Amino acid sequence: MSKKSKEFLKKISKVVPLSVAFCLCASSVSTAYATKKPKPIQPKDATSFTKEANASVYNELNFADKQDYEDVHRGFIAPLDPSIKTDKGEVPLDLTRFSRITNGGEAPDTVNPSLWRNSQLQNAGGLYKIRDGVYQVRGLEIANMIIMEGKNGIVVLDTMTYKENAKTALELYFKYRGKKPVTGIVISHSHMDHFGGIAGVMQYAENPNIPIVVPDGFMEEAISENVLLGNIMARRAQYQFGNILPVGSKGMVSNGVAAVGNGFNGVSTILKPTNIIQEDGEKLDIDGLNFEFLMAQDTEAPAEMNAYVSTNKTLWIGEIVNQTLHNVYTLRGTKARDALAWSTAIDKVDNYIQDKEIDVLVGSHNWPTWGKDQVEELVDKQRDLYKYLHDQTIRLANEGYTMDEIAEMIKLPDSLAKYWANRGYYGTVKHNVKAIYNYYLGYYNSNPSDLDPLPQVDTAKKYVEYMGGEKNVMKQAEADYNEGQYRWVAQVLKNVVMANPTNEQAKNLLADAYEQLGYQAESAIWRNEYLTGASELRNGIDRDYYIQHKANTSGITASMPVQDFLNLLSVKLNGMKADKKHTTINLNVSNTDEKFVLTLENSVLHYKVGQVSTDADTTITLDKGTLFGLGAGAITIDQAVGTGKLEIVGSKDKLVELLSLLDTFDPVPNIVTP
Repeated sequence: MSKKSKEFLKKISKVVPLSVAFCLCASSVSTAYATKKPKPIQPKDATSFTKEANASVYNELNFADKQDYEDVHRGFIAPLDPSIKTDKGEVPLDLTRFSRITNGGEAPDTVNPSLWRNSQLQNAGGLYKIRDGVYQVRGLEIANMIIMEGKNGIVVLDTMTYKENAKTALELYFKYRGKKPVTGIVISHSHMDHFGGIAGVMQYAENPNIPIVVPDGFMEEAISENVLLGNIMARRAQYQFGNILPVGSKGMVSNGVAAVGNGFNGVSTILKPTNIIQEDGEKLDIDGLNFEFLMAQDTEAPAEMNAYVSTNKTLWIGEIVNQTLHNVYTLRGTKARDALAWSTAIDKVDNYIQDKEIDVLVGSHNWPTWGKDQVEELVDKQRDLYKYLHDQTIRLANEGYTMDEIAEMIKLPDSLAKYWANRGYYGTVKHNVKAIYNYYLGYYNSNPSDLDPLPQVDTAKKYVEYMGGEKNVMKQAEADYNEGQYRWVAQVLKNVVMANPTNEQAKNLLADAYEQLGYQAESAIWRNEYLTGASELRNGIDRDYYIQHKANTSGITASMPVQDFLNLLSVKLNGMKADKKHTTINLNVSNTDEKFVLTLENSVLHYKVGQVSTDADTTITLDKGTLFGLGAGAITIDQAVGTGKLEIVGSKDKLVELLSLLDTFDPVPNIVTP
């Protein structure tokens, strides 16, 4: 185990369960946001241009190839069971959403045929036998669960997002395979849809000390991933995943890597691992199953791995190989990923499996691939997909082309483009190319005009003024819309809406353009982005829905180290309000036995670990949950003192002042309007 991981685990091992029923990624929400909901404006039909664009897709790709349809249904045992309920009696499943997608036939005019094909495949859900002793539950949510049968029970590979969904998946398995104890858990990487359901899996472990196996750096990345930018990332994720969209031909049809969402938000959790994999080739026997691990750090996730299980000749690929082009950059907002490292990690797998007996490849998303020849083809095509995008982006950048120009120029060769698993249902060539450019060169293209541009609202006002005013822009935009120039209409009308968000005519026409772009998109997440933007332009933001469906990550934030939380407080500090303020506070966290000195000076909040100031204005002693509650605005100082949770020695006013300088983030900031 690395020194970094040992230190981190030592910190979190002191954590006790906390009843902090809020997400630290966002502050508490006022009921003042609640509004009366008007009757929503309904989506429109596809235009003739969209119909033509979508019809042309049938001539570009081999829709006669039905291998994926055979594979997606192979080993089917039983459908998802809506009678399985959570501990609270809830049904985390709406099976009616499937019937809207899986009726077969050609795509409706409002869906790109390639995406419609992908959606039919993704929305085939249930319990599947992958091979003897290996099972998969698909269709409950964005991630799947793999169940391997060992000598004394079952080993679960990735635990889904919510403990309720994990329970539902295992209960379905038990119904057809018999009740068996969970004897091990293996987590592929640090994204929440792969570990958040772990408490739902652990309830079926007879031994509380079963192996929980993760890649090096997992806990640090899993807990800290969305802390500093969690508020805006959660809001942007609503666009990426299309949470407010109806399921169907004019709404959401898939997530690109999984079935459509069902609107169920459960509780996400995390548990301390017992085994941390650090090096390629590490072997581990888990209940008679022989795992050999390969690292895939800094690829799809900062902490990631995959494994070959020789006992059942299964290659578990995590999320570095999928039945789609993945995201080098994720639209909800993440750091750009290393496309070259990603390709190299897949190449390492390719070299490793050459002398292995492999019956099947199975991952955290999508359906499996059977047969060693087919597995090698998938691995090779995905490896070369990321390498091609990387190399060609860098080639054109060196020739002087800008990020946007390169995104228009790069096309995949037929050998990669016409392989179904390389299609852009999740990531796209265009936004991945931009991510690769940005990864190396940043946002600036070296043209001085782009060095210090006006902000978007100021820019919009000048553009509209230069183009002769709103009426003139609208007249030309309507003409271009009628010619099917939706990309340009979207680009130009953004300026009218940003300059004057009360212009309903501009908002509605911009929504119309977004909608047609969404109908034409092959990428499920591009479709969701466009259609969500169209909905909010027409109907406004449904704040009640967003707030009610906010993920419950209290089970994860309870494990957050105090230092991560103090970093969050630092970015919540309003620098201008804090000007000329100076405060020093001794912080004693009673249940983790930690001490900090907080210092506010020069409009910056600093902290020092393990120190005590003799000149502090205030010394406060409280437990970790109370600290988190105060910082998130969930409880007041007086409430904490009144319940004996907070002890203050010195100036209470200084603590009041510091908390008053922290911003309360709006959990639903505007996106398509200023």
